[in-house]
Amino acid sequence: MTYSGGGEWNFSEDITIMENSDQNLVNYQVLLVLNSSNFNFSSASPAGEDIRFTSGETQLKYWIEEWDLQKETASIWVRVPYIAARGNAKITMFYGNPLAIDASSGASTFEFFDDFAGPNINFGKWDRYYTGGGEIDINGGMLKLIVPKFHPEDVSQVKSEETFAVNSMLVTKRKKVTTGEDSRGPVIEQGFVDPHNENRNQVIVRTELQNETYVSWVLENQKGDARYFPKDMASLNVPEDTWYTTGVAWYVEDELGRVAFFEDGSRVSSMDLASTEEANYVPITDMKAYLFASTYSDVSKNMGYAAFDYAYVRKFVPEEPAVIMATAAVLMQENDSETTPAPVKINIAPPDGKINAIRIFDTAGYNDSTIADLKDSGLNLVMLRVDSGNIWSLERFVKNAHDNGMQVYAMLLSDPERNTEDNSASVREAVDSVMDYNNKSLAGFDGINIALNPCSEDPETACEDSLMLVEGIRESTNSSLPLAVDVPFSYDRSAIGEVSDHVEIFVILTYDAEGNSQDSTANIVDSIAAKMGEIRAAGGDALISVAVDDDFMTDENVQELLERLQDYYAQDPAFMGTEIVVYSEYLDYTEVSPATTEESSPVPGFDIILAIAAIFVLVFTVRKK
Repeated sequence: MTYSGGGEWNFSEDITIMENSDQNLVNYQVLLVLNSSNFNFSSASPAGEDIRFTSGETQLKYWIEEWDLQKETASIWVRVPYIAARGNAKITMFYGNPLAIDASSGASTFEFFDDFAGPNINFGKWDRYYTGGGEIDINGGMLKLIVPKFHPEDVSQVKSEETFAVNSMLVTKRKKVTTGEDSRGPVIEQGFVDPHNENRNQVIVRTELQNETYVSWVLENQKGDARYFPKDMASLNVPEDTWYTTGVAWYVEDELGRVAFFEDGSRVSSMDLASTEEANYVPITDMKAYLFASTYSDVSKNMGYAAFDYAYVRKFVPEEPAVIMATAAVLMQENDSETTPAPVKINIAPPDGKINAIRIFDTAGYNDSTIADLKDSGLNLVMLRVDSGNIWSLERFVKNAHDNGMQVYAMLLSDPERNTEDNSASVREAVDSVMDYNNKSLAGFDGINIALNPCSEDPETACEDSLMLVEGIRESTNSSLPLAVDVPFSYDRSAIGEVSDHVEIFVILTYDAEGNSQDSTANIVDSIAAKMGEIRAAGGDALISVAVDDDFMTDENVQELLERLQDYYAQDPAFMGTEIVVYSEYLDYTEVSPATTEESSPVPGFDIILAIAAIFVLVFTVRKK
């Protein structure tokens, strides 16, 4: 059990989760409600600091939304790796360890999360906009969208940087505070809007009047030229300055876009709406989370603000999974034939000082939660694709990785259309961009990664080119950044010593350009023994790169292979750690088959290996589709 802080867990409860929507759910956030009938609060820490959840050997991410010791109630969201359609998943809850450290994490549990704990708004998460007398303020863990002045155009809003697919739900804990003479207070909106123009596609709930008694939808789908503004379909009737939660769900069922609204966790059925083929007013394009406050247009003094304690986006299906605890009064009659075990989730614990790396081509699918997942799976180094054009767009990712204790190396790829000389010039230009970025950025790269020419044809000239490239990079960086170079499968070990004085890490590829790889500890050890010996003799350090299939995240053999390699090389001074390579991710990105790449390479192997350097990709929950 990780995050322990010491001690032992004295109690555990088995929990069965039943899928009800006929869908396979992956990394789905499931709500667990505890009360005096199903949980002994006196056996746990006062605020639930010792609560933990596991699926098999994998510890699960969770977030405690509420823990009330006096009332003996708690609401906990658990990120469950897999629930088969109409099947069951089983997890275990542990508690009863007074030494345990709190491990509740909204950022790791949800697709998006912000509890506004910082002194300022997180610009990595939100775009902000205000006009008229509108203001945005964060103080004491609370976001305020303020419309404080007598002005008909007071507007204050925030919109998430990240986009979310349909079948998502935005939840906030919020309240309304009126500061003007008009008791109606400000208008509040919450929902999803188009990433480029919030007036083009909208799924928004608007609340108005005193105690927010007037609740309506604002739905718009430009593609269908459809707009729909159903009015006064519910009444929140929440007293002034009172905290409550609201949720806006946006999903597809029976091929139609639908919406639902939740108050304090309960669905308000009068707000349920669905598109029709004639009026497809519910959009299904990716959209951003949206929070908004404004004055009325009638120039009355309805000043005030909307306050938010937290906001998160989670996955949503119309028929949510059912949760049954073993201690509940009514137990489910278990049927083993319908029970689907949760998949094994890879979770490598490298020895102290060792490296587990990941290579990432595109950061678009990564948020705070998925980056935290990388770290919690045992990864501590990211090789990130960089070129002169995209480098500044990567700053937020690099900073988040650093915040999670991971280093980030700039991965410089080759252009297969260029010859050796032009490729070398291109790589050096990219190195210059990295150095310029590091001089100006708050989140600099920790190293650089390139590939060695395999020296398979015209060895003297090819190896000399590799040496000149390495020396040129060293000169450009003034040796201020560590350099990692990739040693291809067919590399002549005799050339390793020539560049060892300029390199911190050799990455030994245990697969060829066609993705053929060694798949056992014995085969890998035998295939790289000579290279490891050469690196050891040169006083160098090496990572061992292993190629695996797309479904490695549910393959316990992958974890076993890596752990055995770490055990085998535990006493080897040259061994720095292991790498995982998902070969199909490389193909998906480059859209070039191994055969055509090999045939078209102007210098055989050089561009292939530079590209293969980019396939140490661990694609866990961040699979794009």
